[in-house]
Amino acid sequence: MPLTELMNYFNDQLQTQARLRELPKTGFYKADNQYWARFGNLILGSQFAEILSAKDDQLIGHYADLFVRSSTGNLLNIDDIVNALEDKEQVVHLDRLVRTLHSLNYLQQHDGFKGLLALRVQARHILSVANEHGKTFEKILSDCGLGPERVVLHTKLVDVASLPHFQQALTNYRERQYRIGISLNELQDWELLRQFELQPDYIFSSPALVQQLIEQPNYPLGSTRILVAPEQDFSQHKLVQLANTRFEGYVQLQASNTQPVLNSTDTSIDESRRLAS
Repeated sequence: MPLTELMNYFNDQLQTQARLRELPKTGFYKADNQYWARFGNLILGSQFAEILSAKDDQLIGHYADLFVRSSTGNLLNIDDIVNALEDKEQVVHLDRLVRTLHSLNYLQQHDGFKGLLALRVQARHILSVANEHGKTFEKILSDCGLGPERVVLHTKLVDVASLPHFQQALTNYRERQYRIGISLNELQDWELLRQFELQPDYIFSSPALVQQLIEQPNYPLGSTRILVAPEQDFSQHKLVQLANTRFEGYVQLQASNTQPVLNSTDTSIDESRRLAS
């Protein structure tokens, strides 16, 4: 199905869902040769970072990133928006909207490439769905012609109490052939992962944190592969230092020429809640 027809098909579904569930108005549109989405008064856009092999810098996949702006041009933080939403159905609807947007843009920009596509799943989405995680998005991927075996769904663990729910959710994803990723931003995230029974396929972290982990005893990584996102001092981290880990590659962040010029980044959570309503 041509992408424009696929976009219209998704829009019909979104409008029906929004009407039946009293959700904010949502939909996709195409401009400047890429796809965009609306959620209430928010404008959502995609940009992709290359995932390069640690061995030879060959392209092995793409990491989807999101930028959000208000109708006045203010840059917003997606986590603030999600945390401000009180309705769980809105959280789920927004998160699926984002990953569908990324899928459309991935096909638009990288059609024919058979590598990995890393997509984030909001932790609140996982906690808001009781069971059969990944079922609805599997149908969306199928409509896009993407197999789940090429998709890495990555998320961040929240706390010890919610680990059983995450265990069930990520097991559901794996049963549907998705690859699983866990984001580690600080050492306490690693402590949660150590208590997690499911071993992820990928860890997304920073070079500095990975270096801390491999220097400590009793931190086995098993068969989990590591993808690091560069920091400002990334060039100072020699890849050979990570040679004894399952270090597979790194996310090459690049400036996007599609992101709009914004006037202000000082936007409150209250504005995020208002704009998404």
